[in-house]
Amino acid sequence: MQTVYHRSRHPLVVLACLSVAAAFDSPAQDVPKAVPMQNVSAIGSQKNDEKKGDLSATLLTQKEARTMRLSIPAPRGQIVDRNGVALATNRVVHYLALNFPFMPKATPEAILNYAKGKIAEANRLLGKNWSLPDDRLLSHYEHRRWLPLVFSIEEGLNVEITPEQQKLLASHLGQGLLLQPAYIRTYPKDDCACHIIGYTGKTRPLPQGPIADGDQLFEEMEGREGLEVTFDTWLKGLPGEINLLFDPDGKLLADEVLRRPSPGRTVVTTLDFNLQKYAENALKKSARNGGSMVIMDVRNGDILAMASNPGFNLNEFIPGIRSARWEELANDPKKPTLARAFRGEYPPASTFKIITALGALESGQVGPSTAFNCGTSFLVGDRYFNNWNTKSDEGPMNVITAIKRSCNTWFYQAALQAGADPITNMALRMGFGERTGIPLKAEAKGNVPTNADHKILGGELANISIGQGAVLVSPLQTCQAMAALADGVNMPQPRLVKQVQTIGEIVVDAAEPSVRRQVNLDPIARDTVIKGMVAVVSGSGGTGRAAGIKKAQIAGKTGTAQWRIPTDQNLAWFTGFLPASQPVLAFAVVYEGSPGETVSGGAVAAPIVNEVFTKYFEGAPTDDPLVNAMKDVPQAVPVDEGQMDGVAAAETARPAEAAPPPPPPEQKTLGGFFRRLFKRGP
Repeated sequence: MQTVYHRSRHPLVVLACLSVAAAFDSPAQDVPKAVPMQNVSAIGSQKNDEKKGDLSATLLTQKEARTMRLSIPAPRGQIVDRNGVALATNRVVHYLALNFPFMPKATPEAILNYAKGKIAEANRLLGKNWSLPDDRLLSHYEHRRWLPLVFSIEEGLNVEITPEQQKLLASHLGQGLLLQPAYIRTYPKDDCACHIIGYTGKTRPLPQGPIADGDQLFEEMEGREGLEVTFDTWLKGLPGEINLLFDPDGKLLADEVLRRPSPGRTVVTTLDFNLQKYAENALKKSARNGGSMVIMDVRNGDILAMASNPGFNLNEFIPGIRSARWEELANDPKKPTLARAFRGEYPPASTFKIITALGALESGQVGPSTAFNCGTSFLVGDRYFNNWNTKSDEGPMNVITAIKRSCNTWFYQAALQAGADPITNMALRMGFGERTGIPLKAEAKGNVPTNADHKILGGELANISIGQGAVLVSPLQTCQAMAALADGVNMPQPRLVKQVQTIGEIVVDAAEPSVRRQVNLDPIARDTVIKGMVAVVSGSGGTGRAAGIKKAQIAGKTGTAQWRIPTDQNLAWFTGFLPASQPVLAFAVVYEGSPGETVSGGAVAAPIVNEVFTKYFEGAPTDDPLVNAMKDVPQAVPVDEGQMDGVAAAETARPAEAAPPPPPPEQKTLGGFFRRLFKRGP
């Protein structure tokens, strides 16, 4: 973007912006050094050494002359997706400012009359009612009249002068009014990945007293949330310095750039903009009350999408958010500022049956062919615990069929047979109950009750076995567990940022893919559970058939949980990985039901998975590495649900058309300018 400066603008303003532009026209140095004054080419009015010497000597005898050294804030570095799509960058804006002339007889009345007259002139042209307090105007004239004083301010925030407004002001600039350029943060994709990218705020207000060496030409920004604050040190860059010499009448006589501002580094995330946007759009359409989706590369832990809905437009926070708008966001019952994907804590519901099955199988107390009856309820102590299907007994099942049908009563019995420790230890082994370690503040830890905390009795264990009670997880933790299951041996360390690099694309810091821990799942237990998950999507009567896509076979698990009892709100889950036989992508979706809404994982969460991956495969280029990793994998593998101990085949056979329908909710239980610089895409 080319910026055209009006000929009558204060030379200082032109100087500041051209200094910044010069920094972008040549590669930034890693450690910019002060340039000797005699070796610097002046950007404003150029003077030879003899003339500068004369001016400096004259300065000593003239009270109103000034020399000053000011700081030029550095532009922040970009935040981009894995393919270079800019998610956070910068742009040039203009604010309307006063430019005081020197007044030989500057009485308070004269100063105020001049300043208020110029402000009123601008207000008439633009239909505004901007103003500044009298003491602010008087103080600025006394201490800082050589510098512009911005007055296009509303609610304490600088207001940008639009191109249309600039045209209205054009003929009035230069005589006490000028446009003060600055660069500010901008988010080209608006609300995309808003909870991850975060936003900035002013480091500190501009000083108002006497000018001191190092004072800033305009406000500097710092990270306040998300990656903006985590990587603030890398993003903020190194400010420049400039020397200015003014005559007694406030005219800029000489200027010297001592150091050009060095732009901040570029933070390259692991996010895939397309997948992130597909996930966000699907949630906006289908999970309007609230929801989240996380997608991770099983092979290296890269987080390709981490969507939370609802969200907010990051540009509303630039240069600062209006008080009324912040109140709207803070008081919205849907909590748009909550990063559900990694800060939300939810009961995992029947997705936790994957953990229960793995723990029970590895305990040796339950085998792949162990049969338990899938009745409408099961008595534990003096209390009956219900199945989601309370209308009909579904007969004996093994673990594969129990996962496919999400039979609560089978899992009550399996957990009681195995005991609490194998179940809760498996949950901890798969990453629940601890933060994943992504570089974002306030990540949820979740909760896994264990015998070390208190003695887990039968009723509590029954609740835990189906993901109710005191178990709490985040969508990110659930996706991480699916990645570990998909690999079987290693749990990849979730990675959100790949590297930090200079504008010349020299990598200065990198987070290499790593193994978080070895899970070393028993191969037979793992294979058995995955068969059940494949049957969920591809098998007759599976609860997650709505998730199925054409391009790859999905292994998944549905879940439906009671969530907020007073408002009668339930959760729906769908989690898993694909392709089932050669996993590449793990995922987790959670859907927050509205008060009184009937939801189920198969009915509302599974279709979100279908939509996101269908759109991704349809829109991906032929050379997309993720698509290529899955192109030779069988798209459909027949599901063998295996045998059951002590149960004849005739007793277990059920025609497909006689299978019960997918479950309703389970039984409730208590418990431009800078884009050219970085050469990145849109």
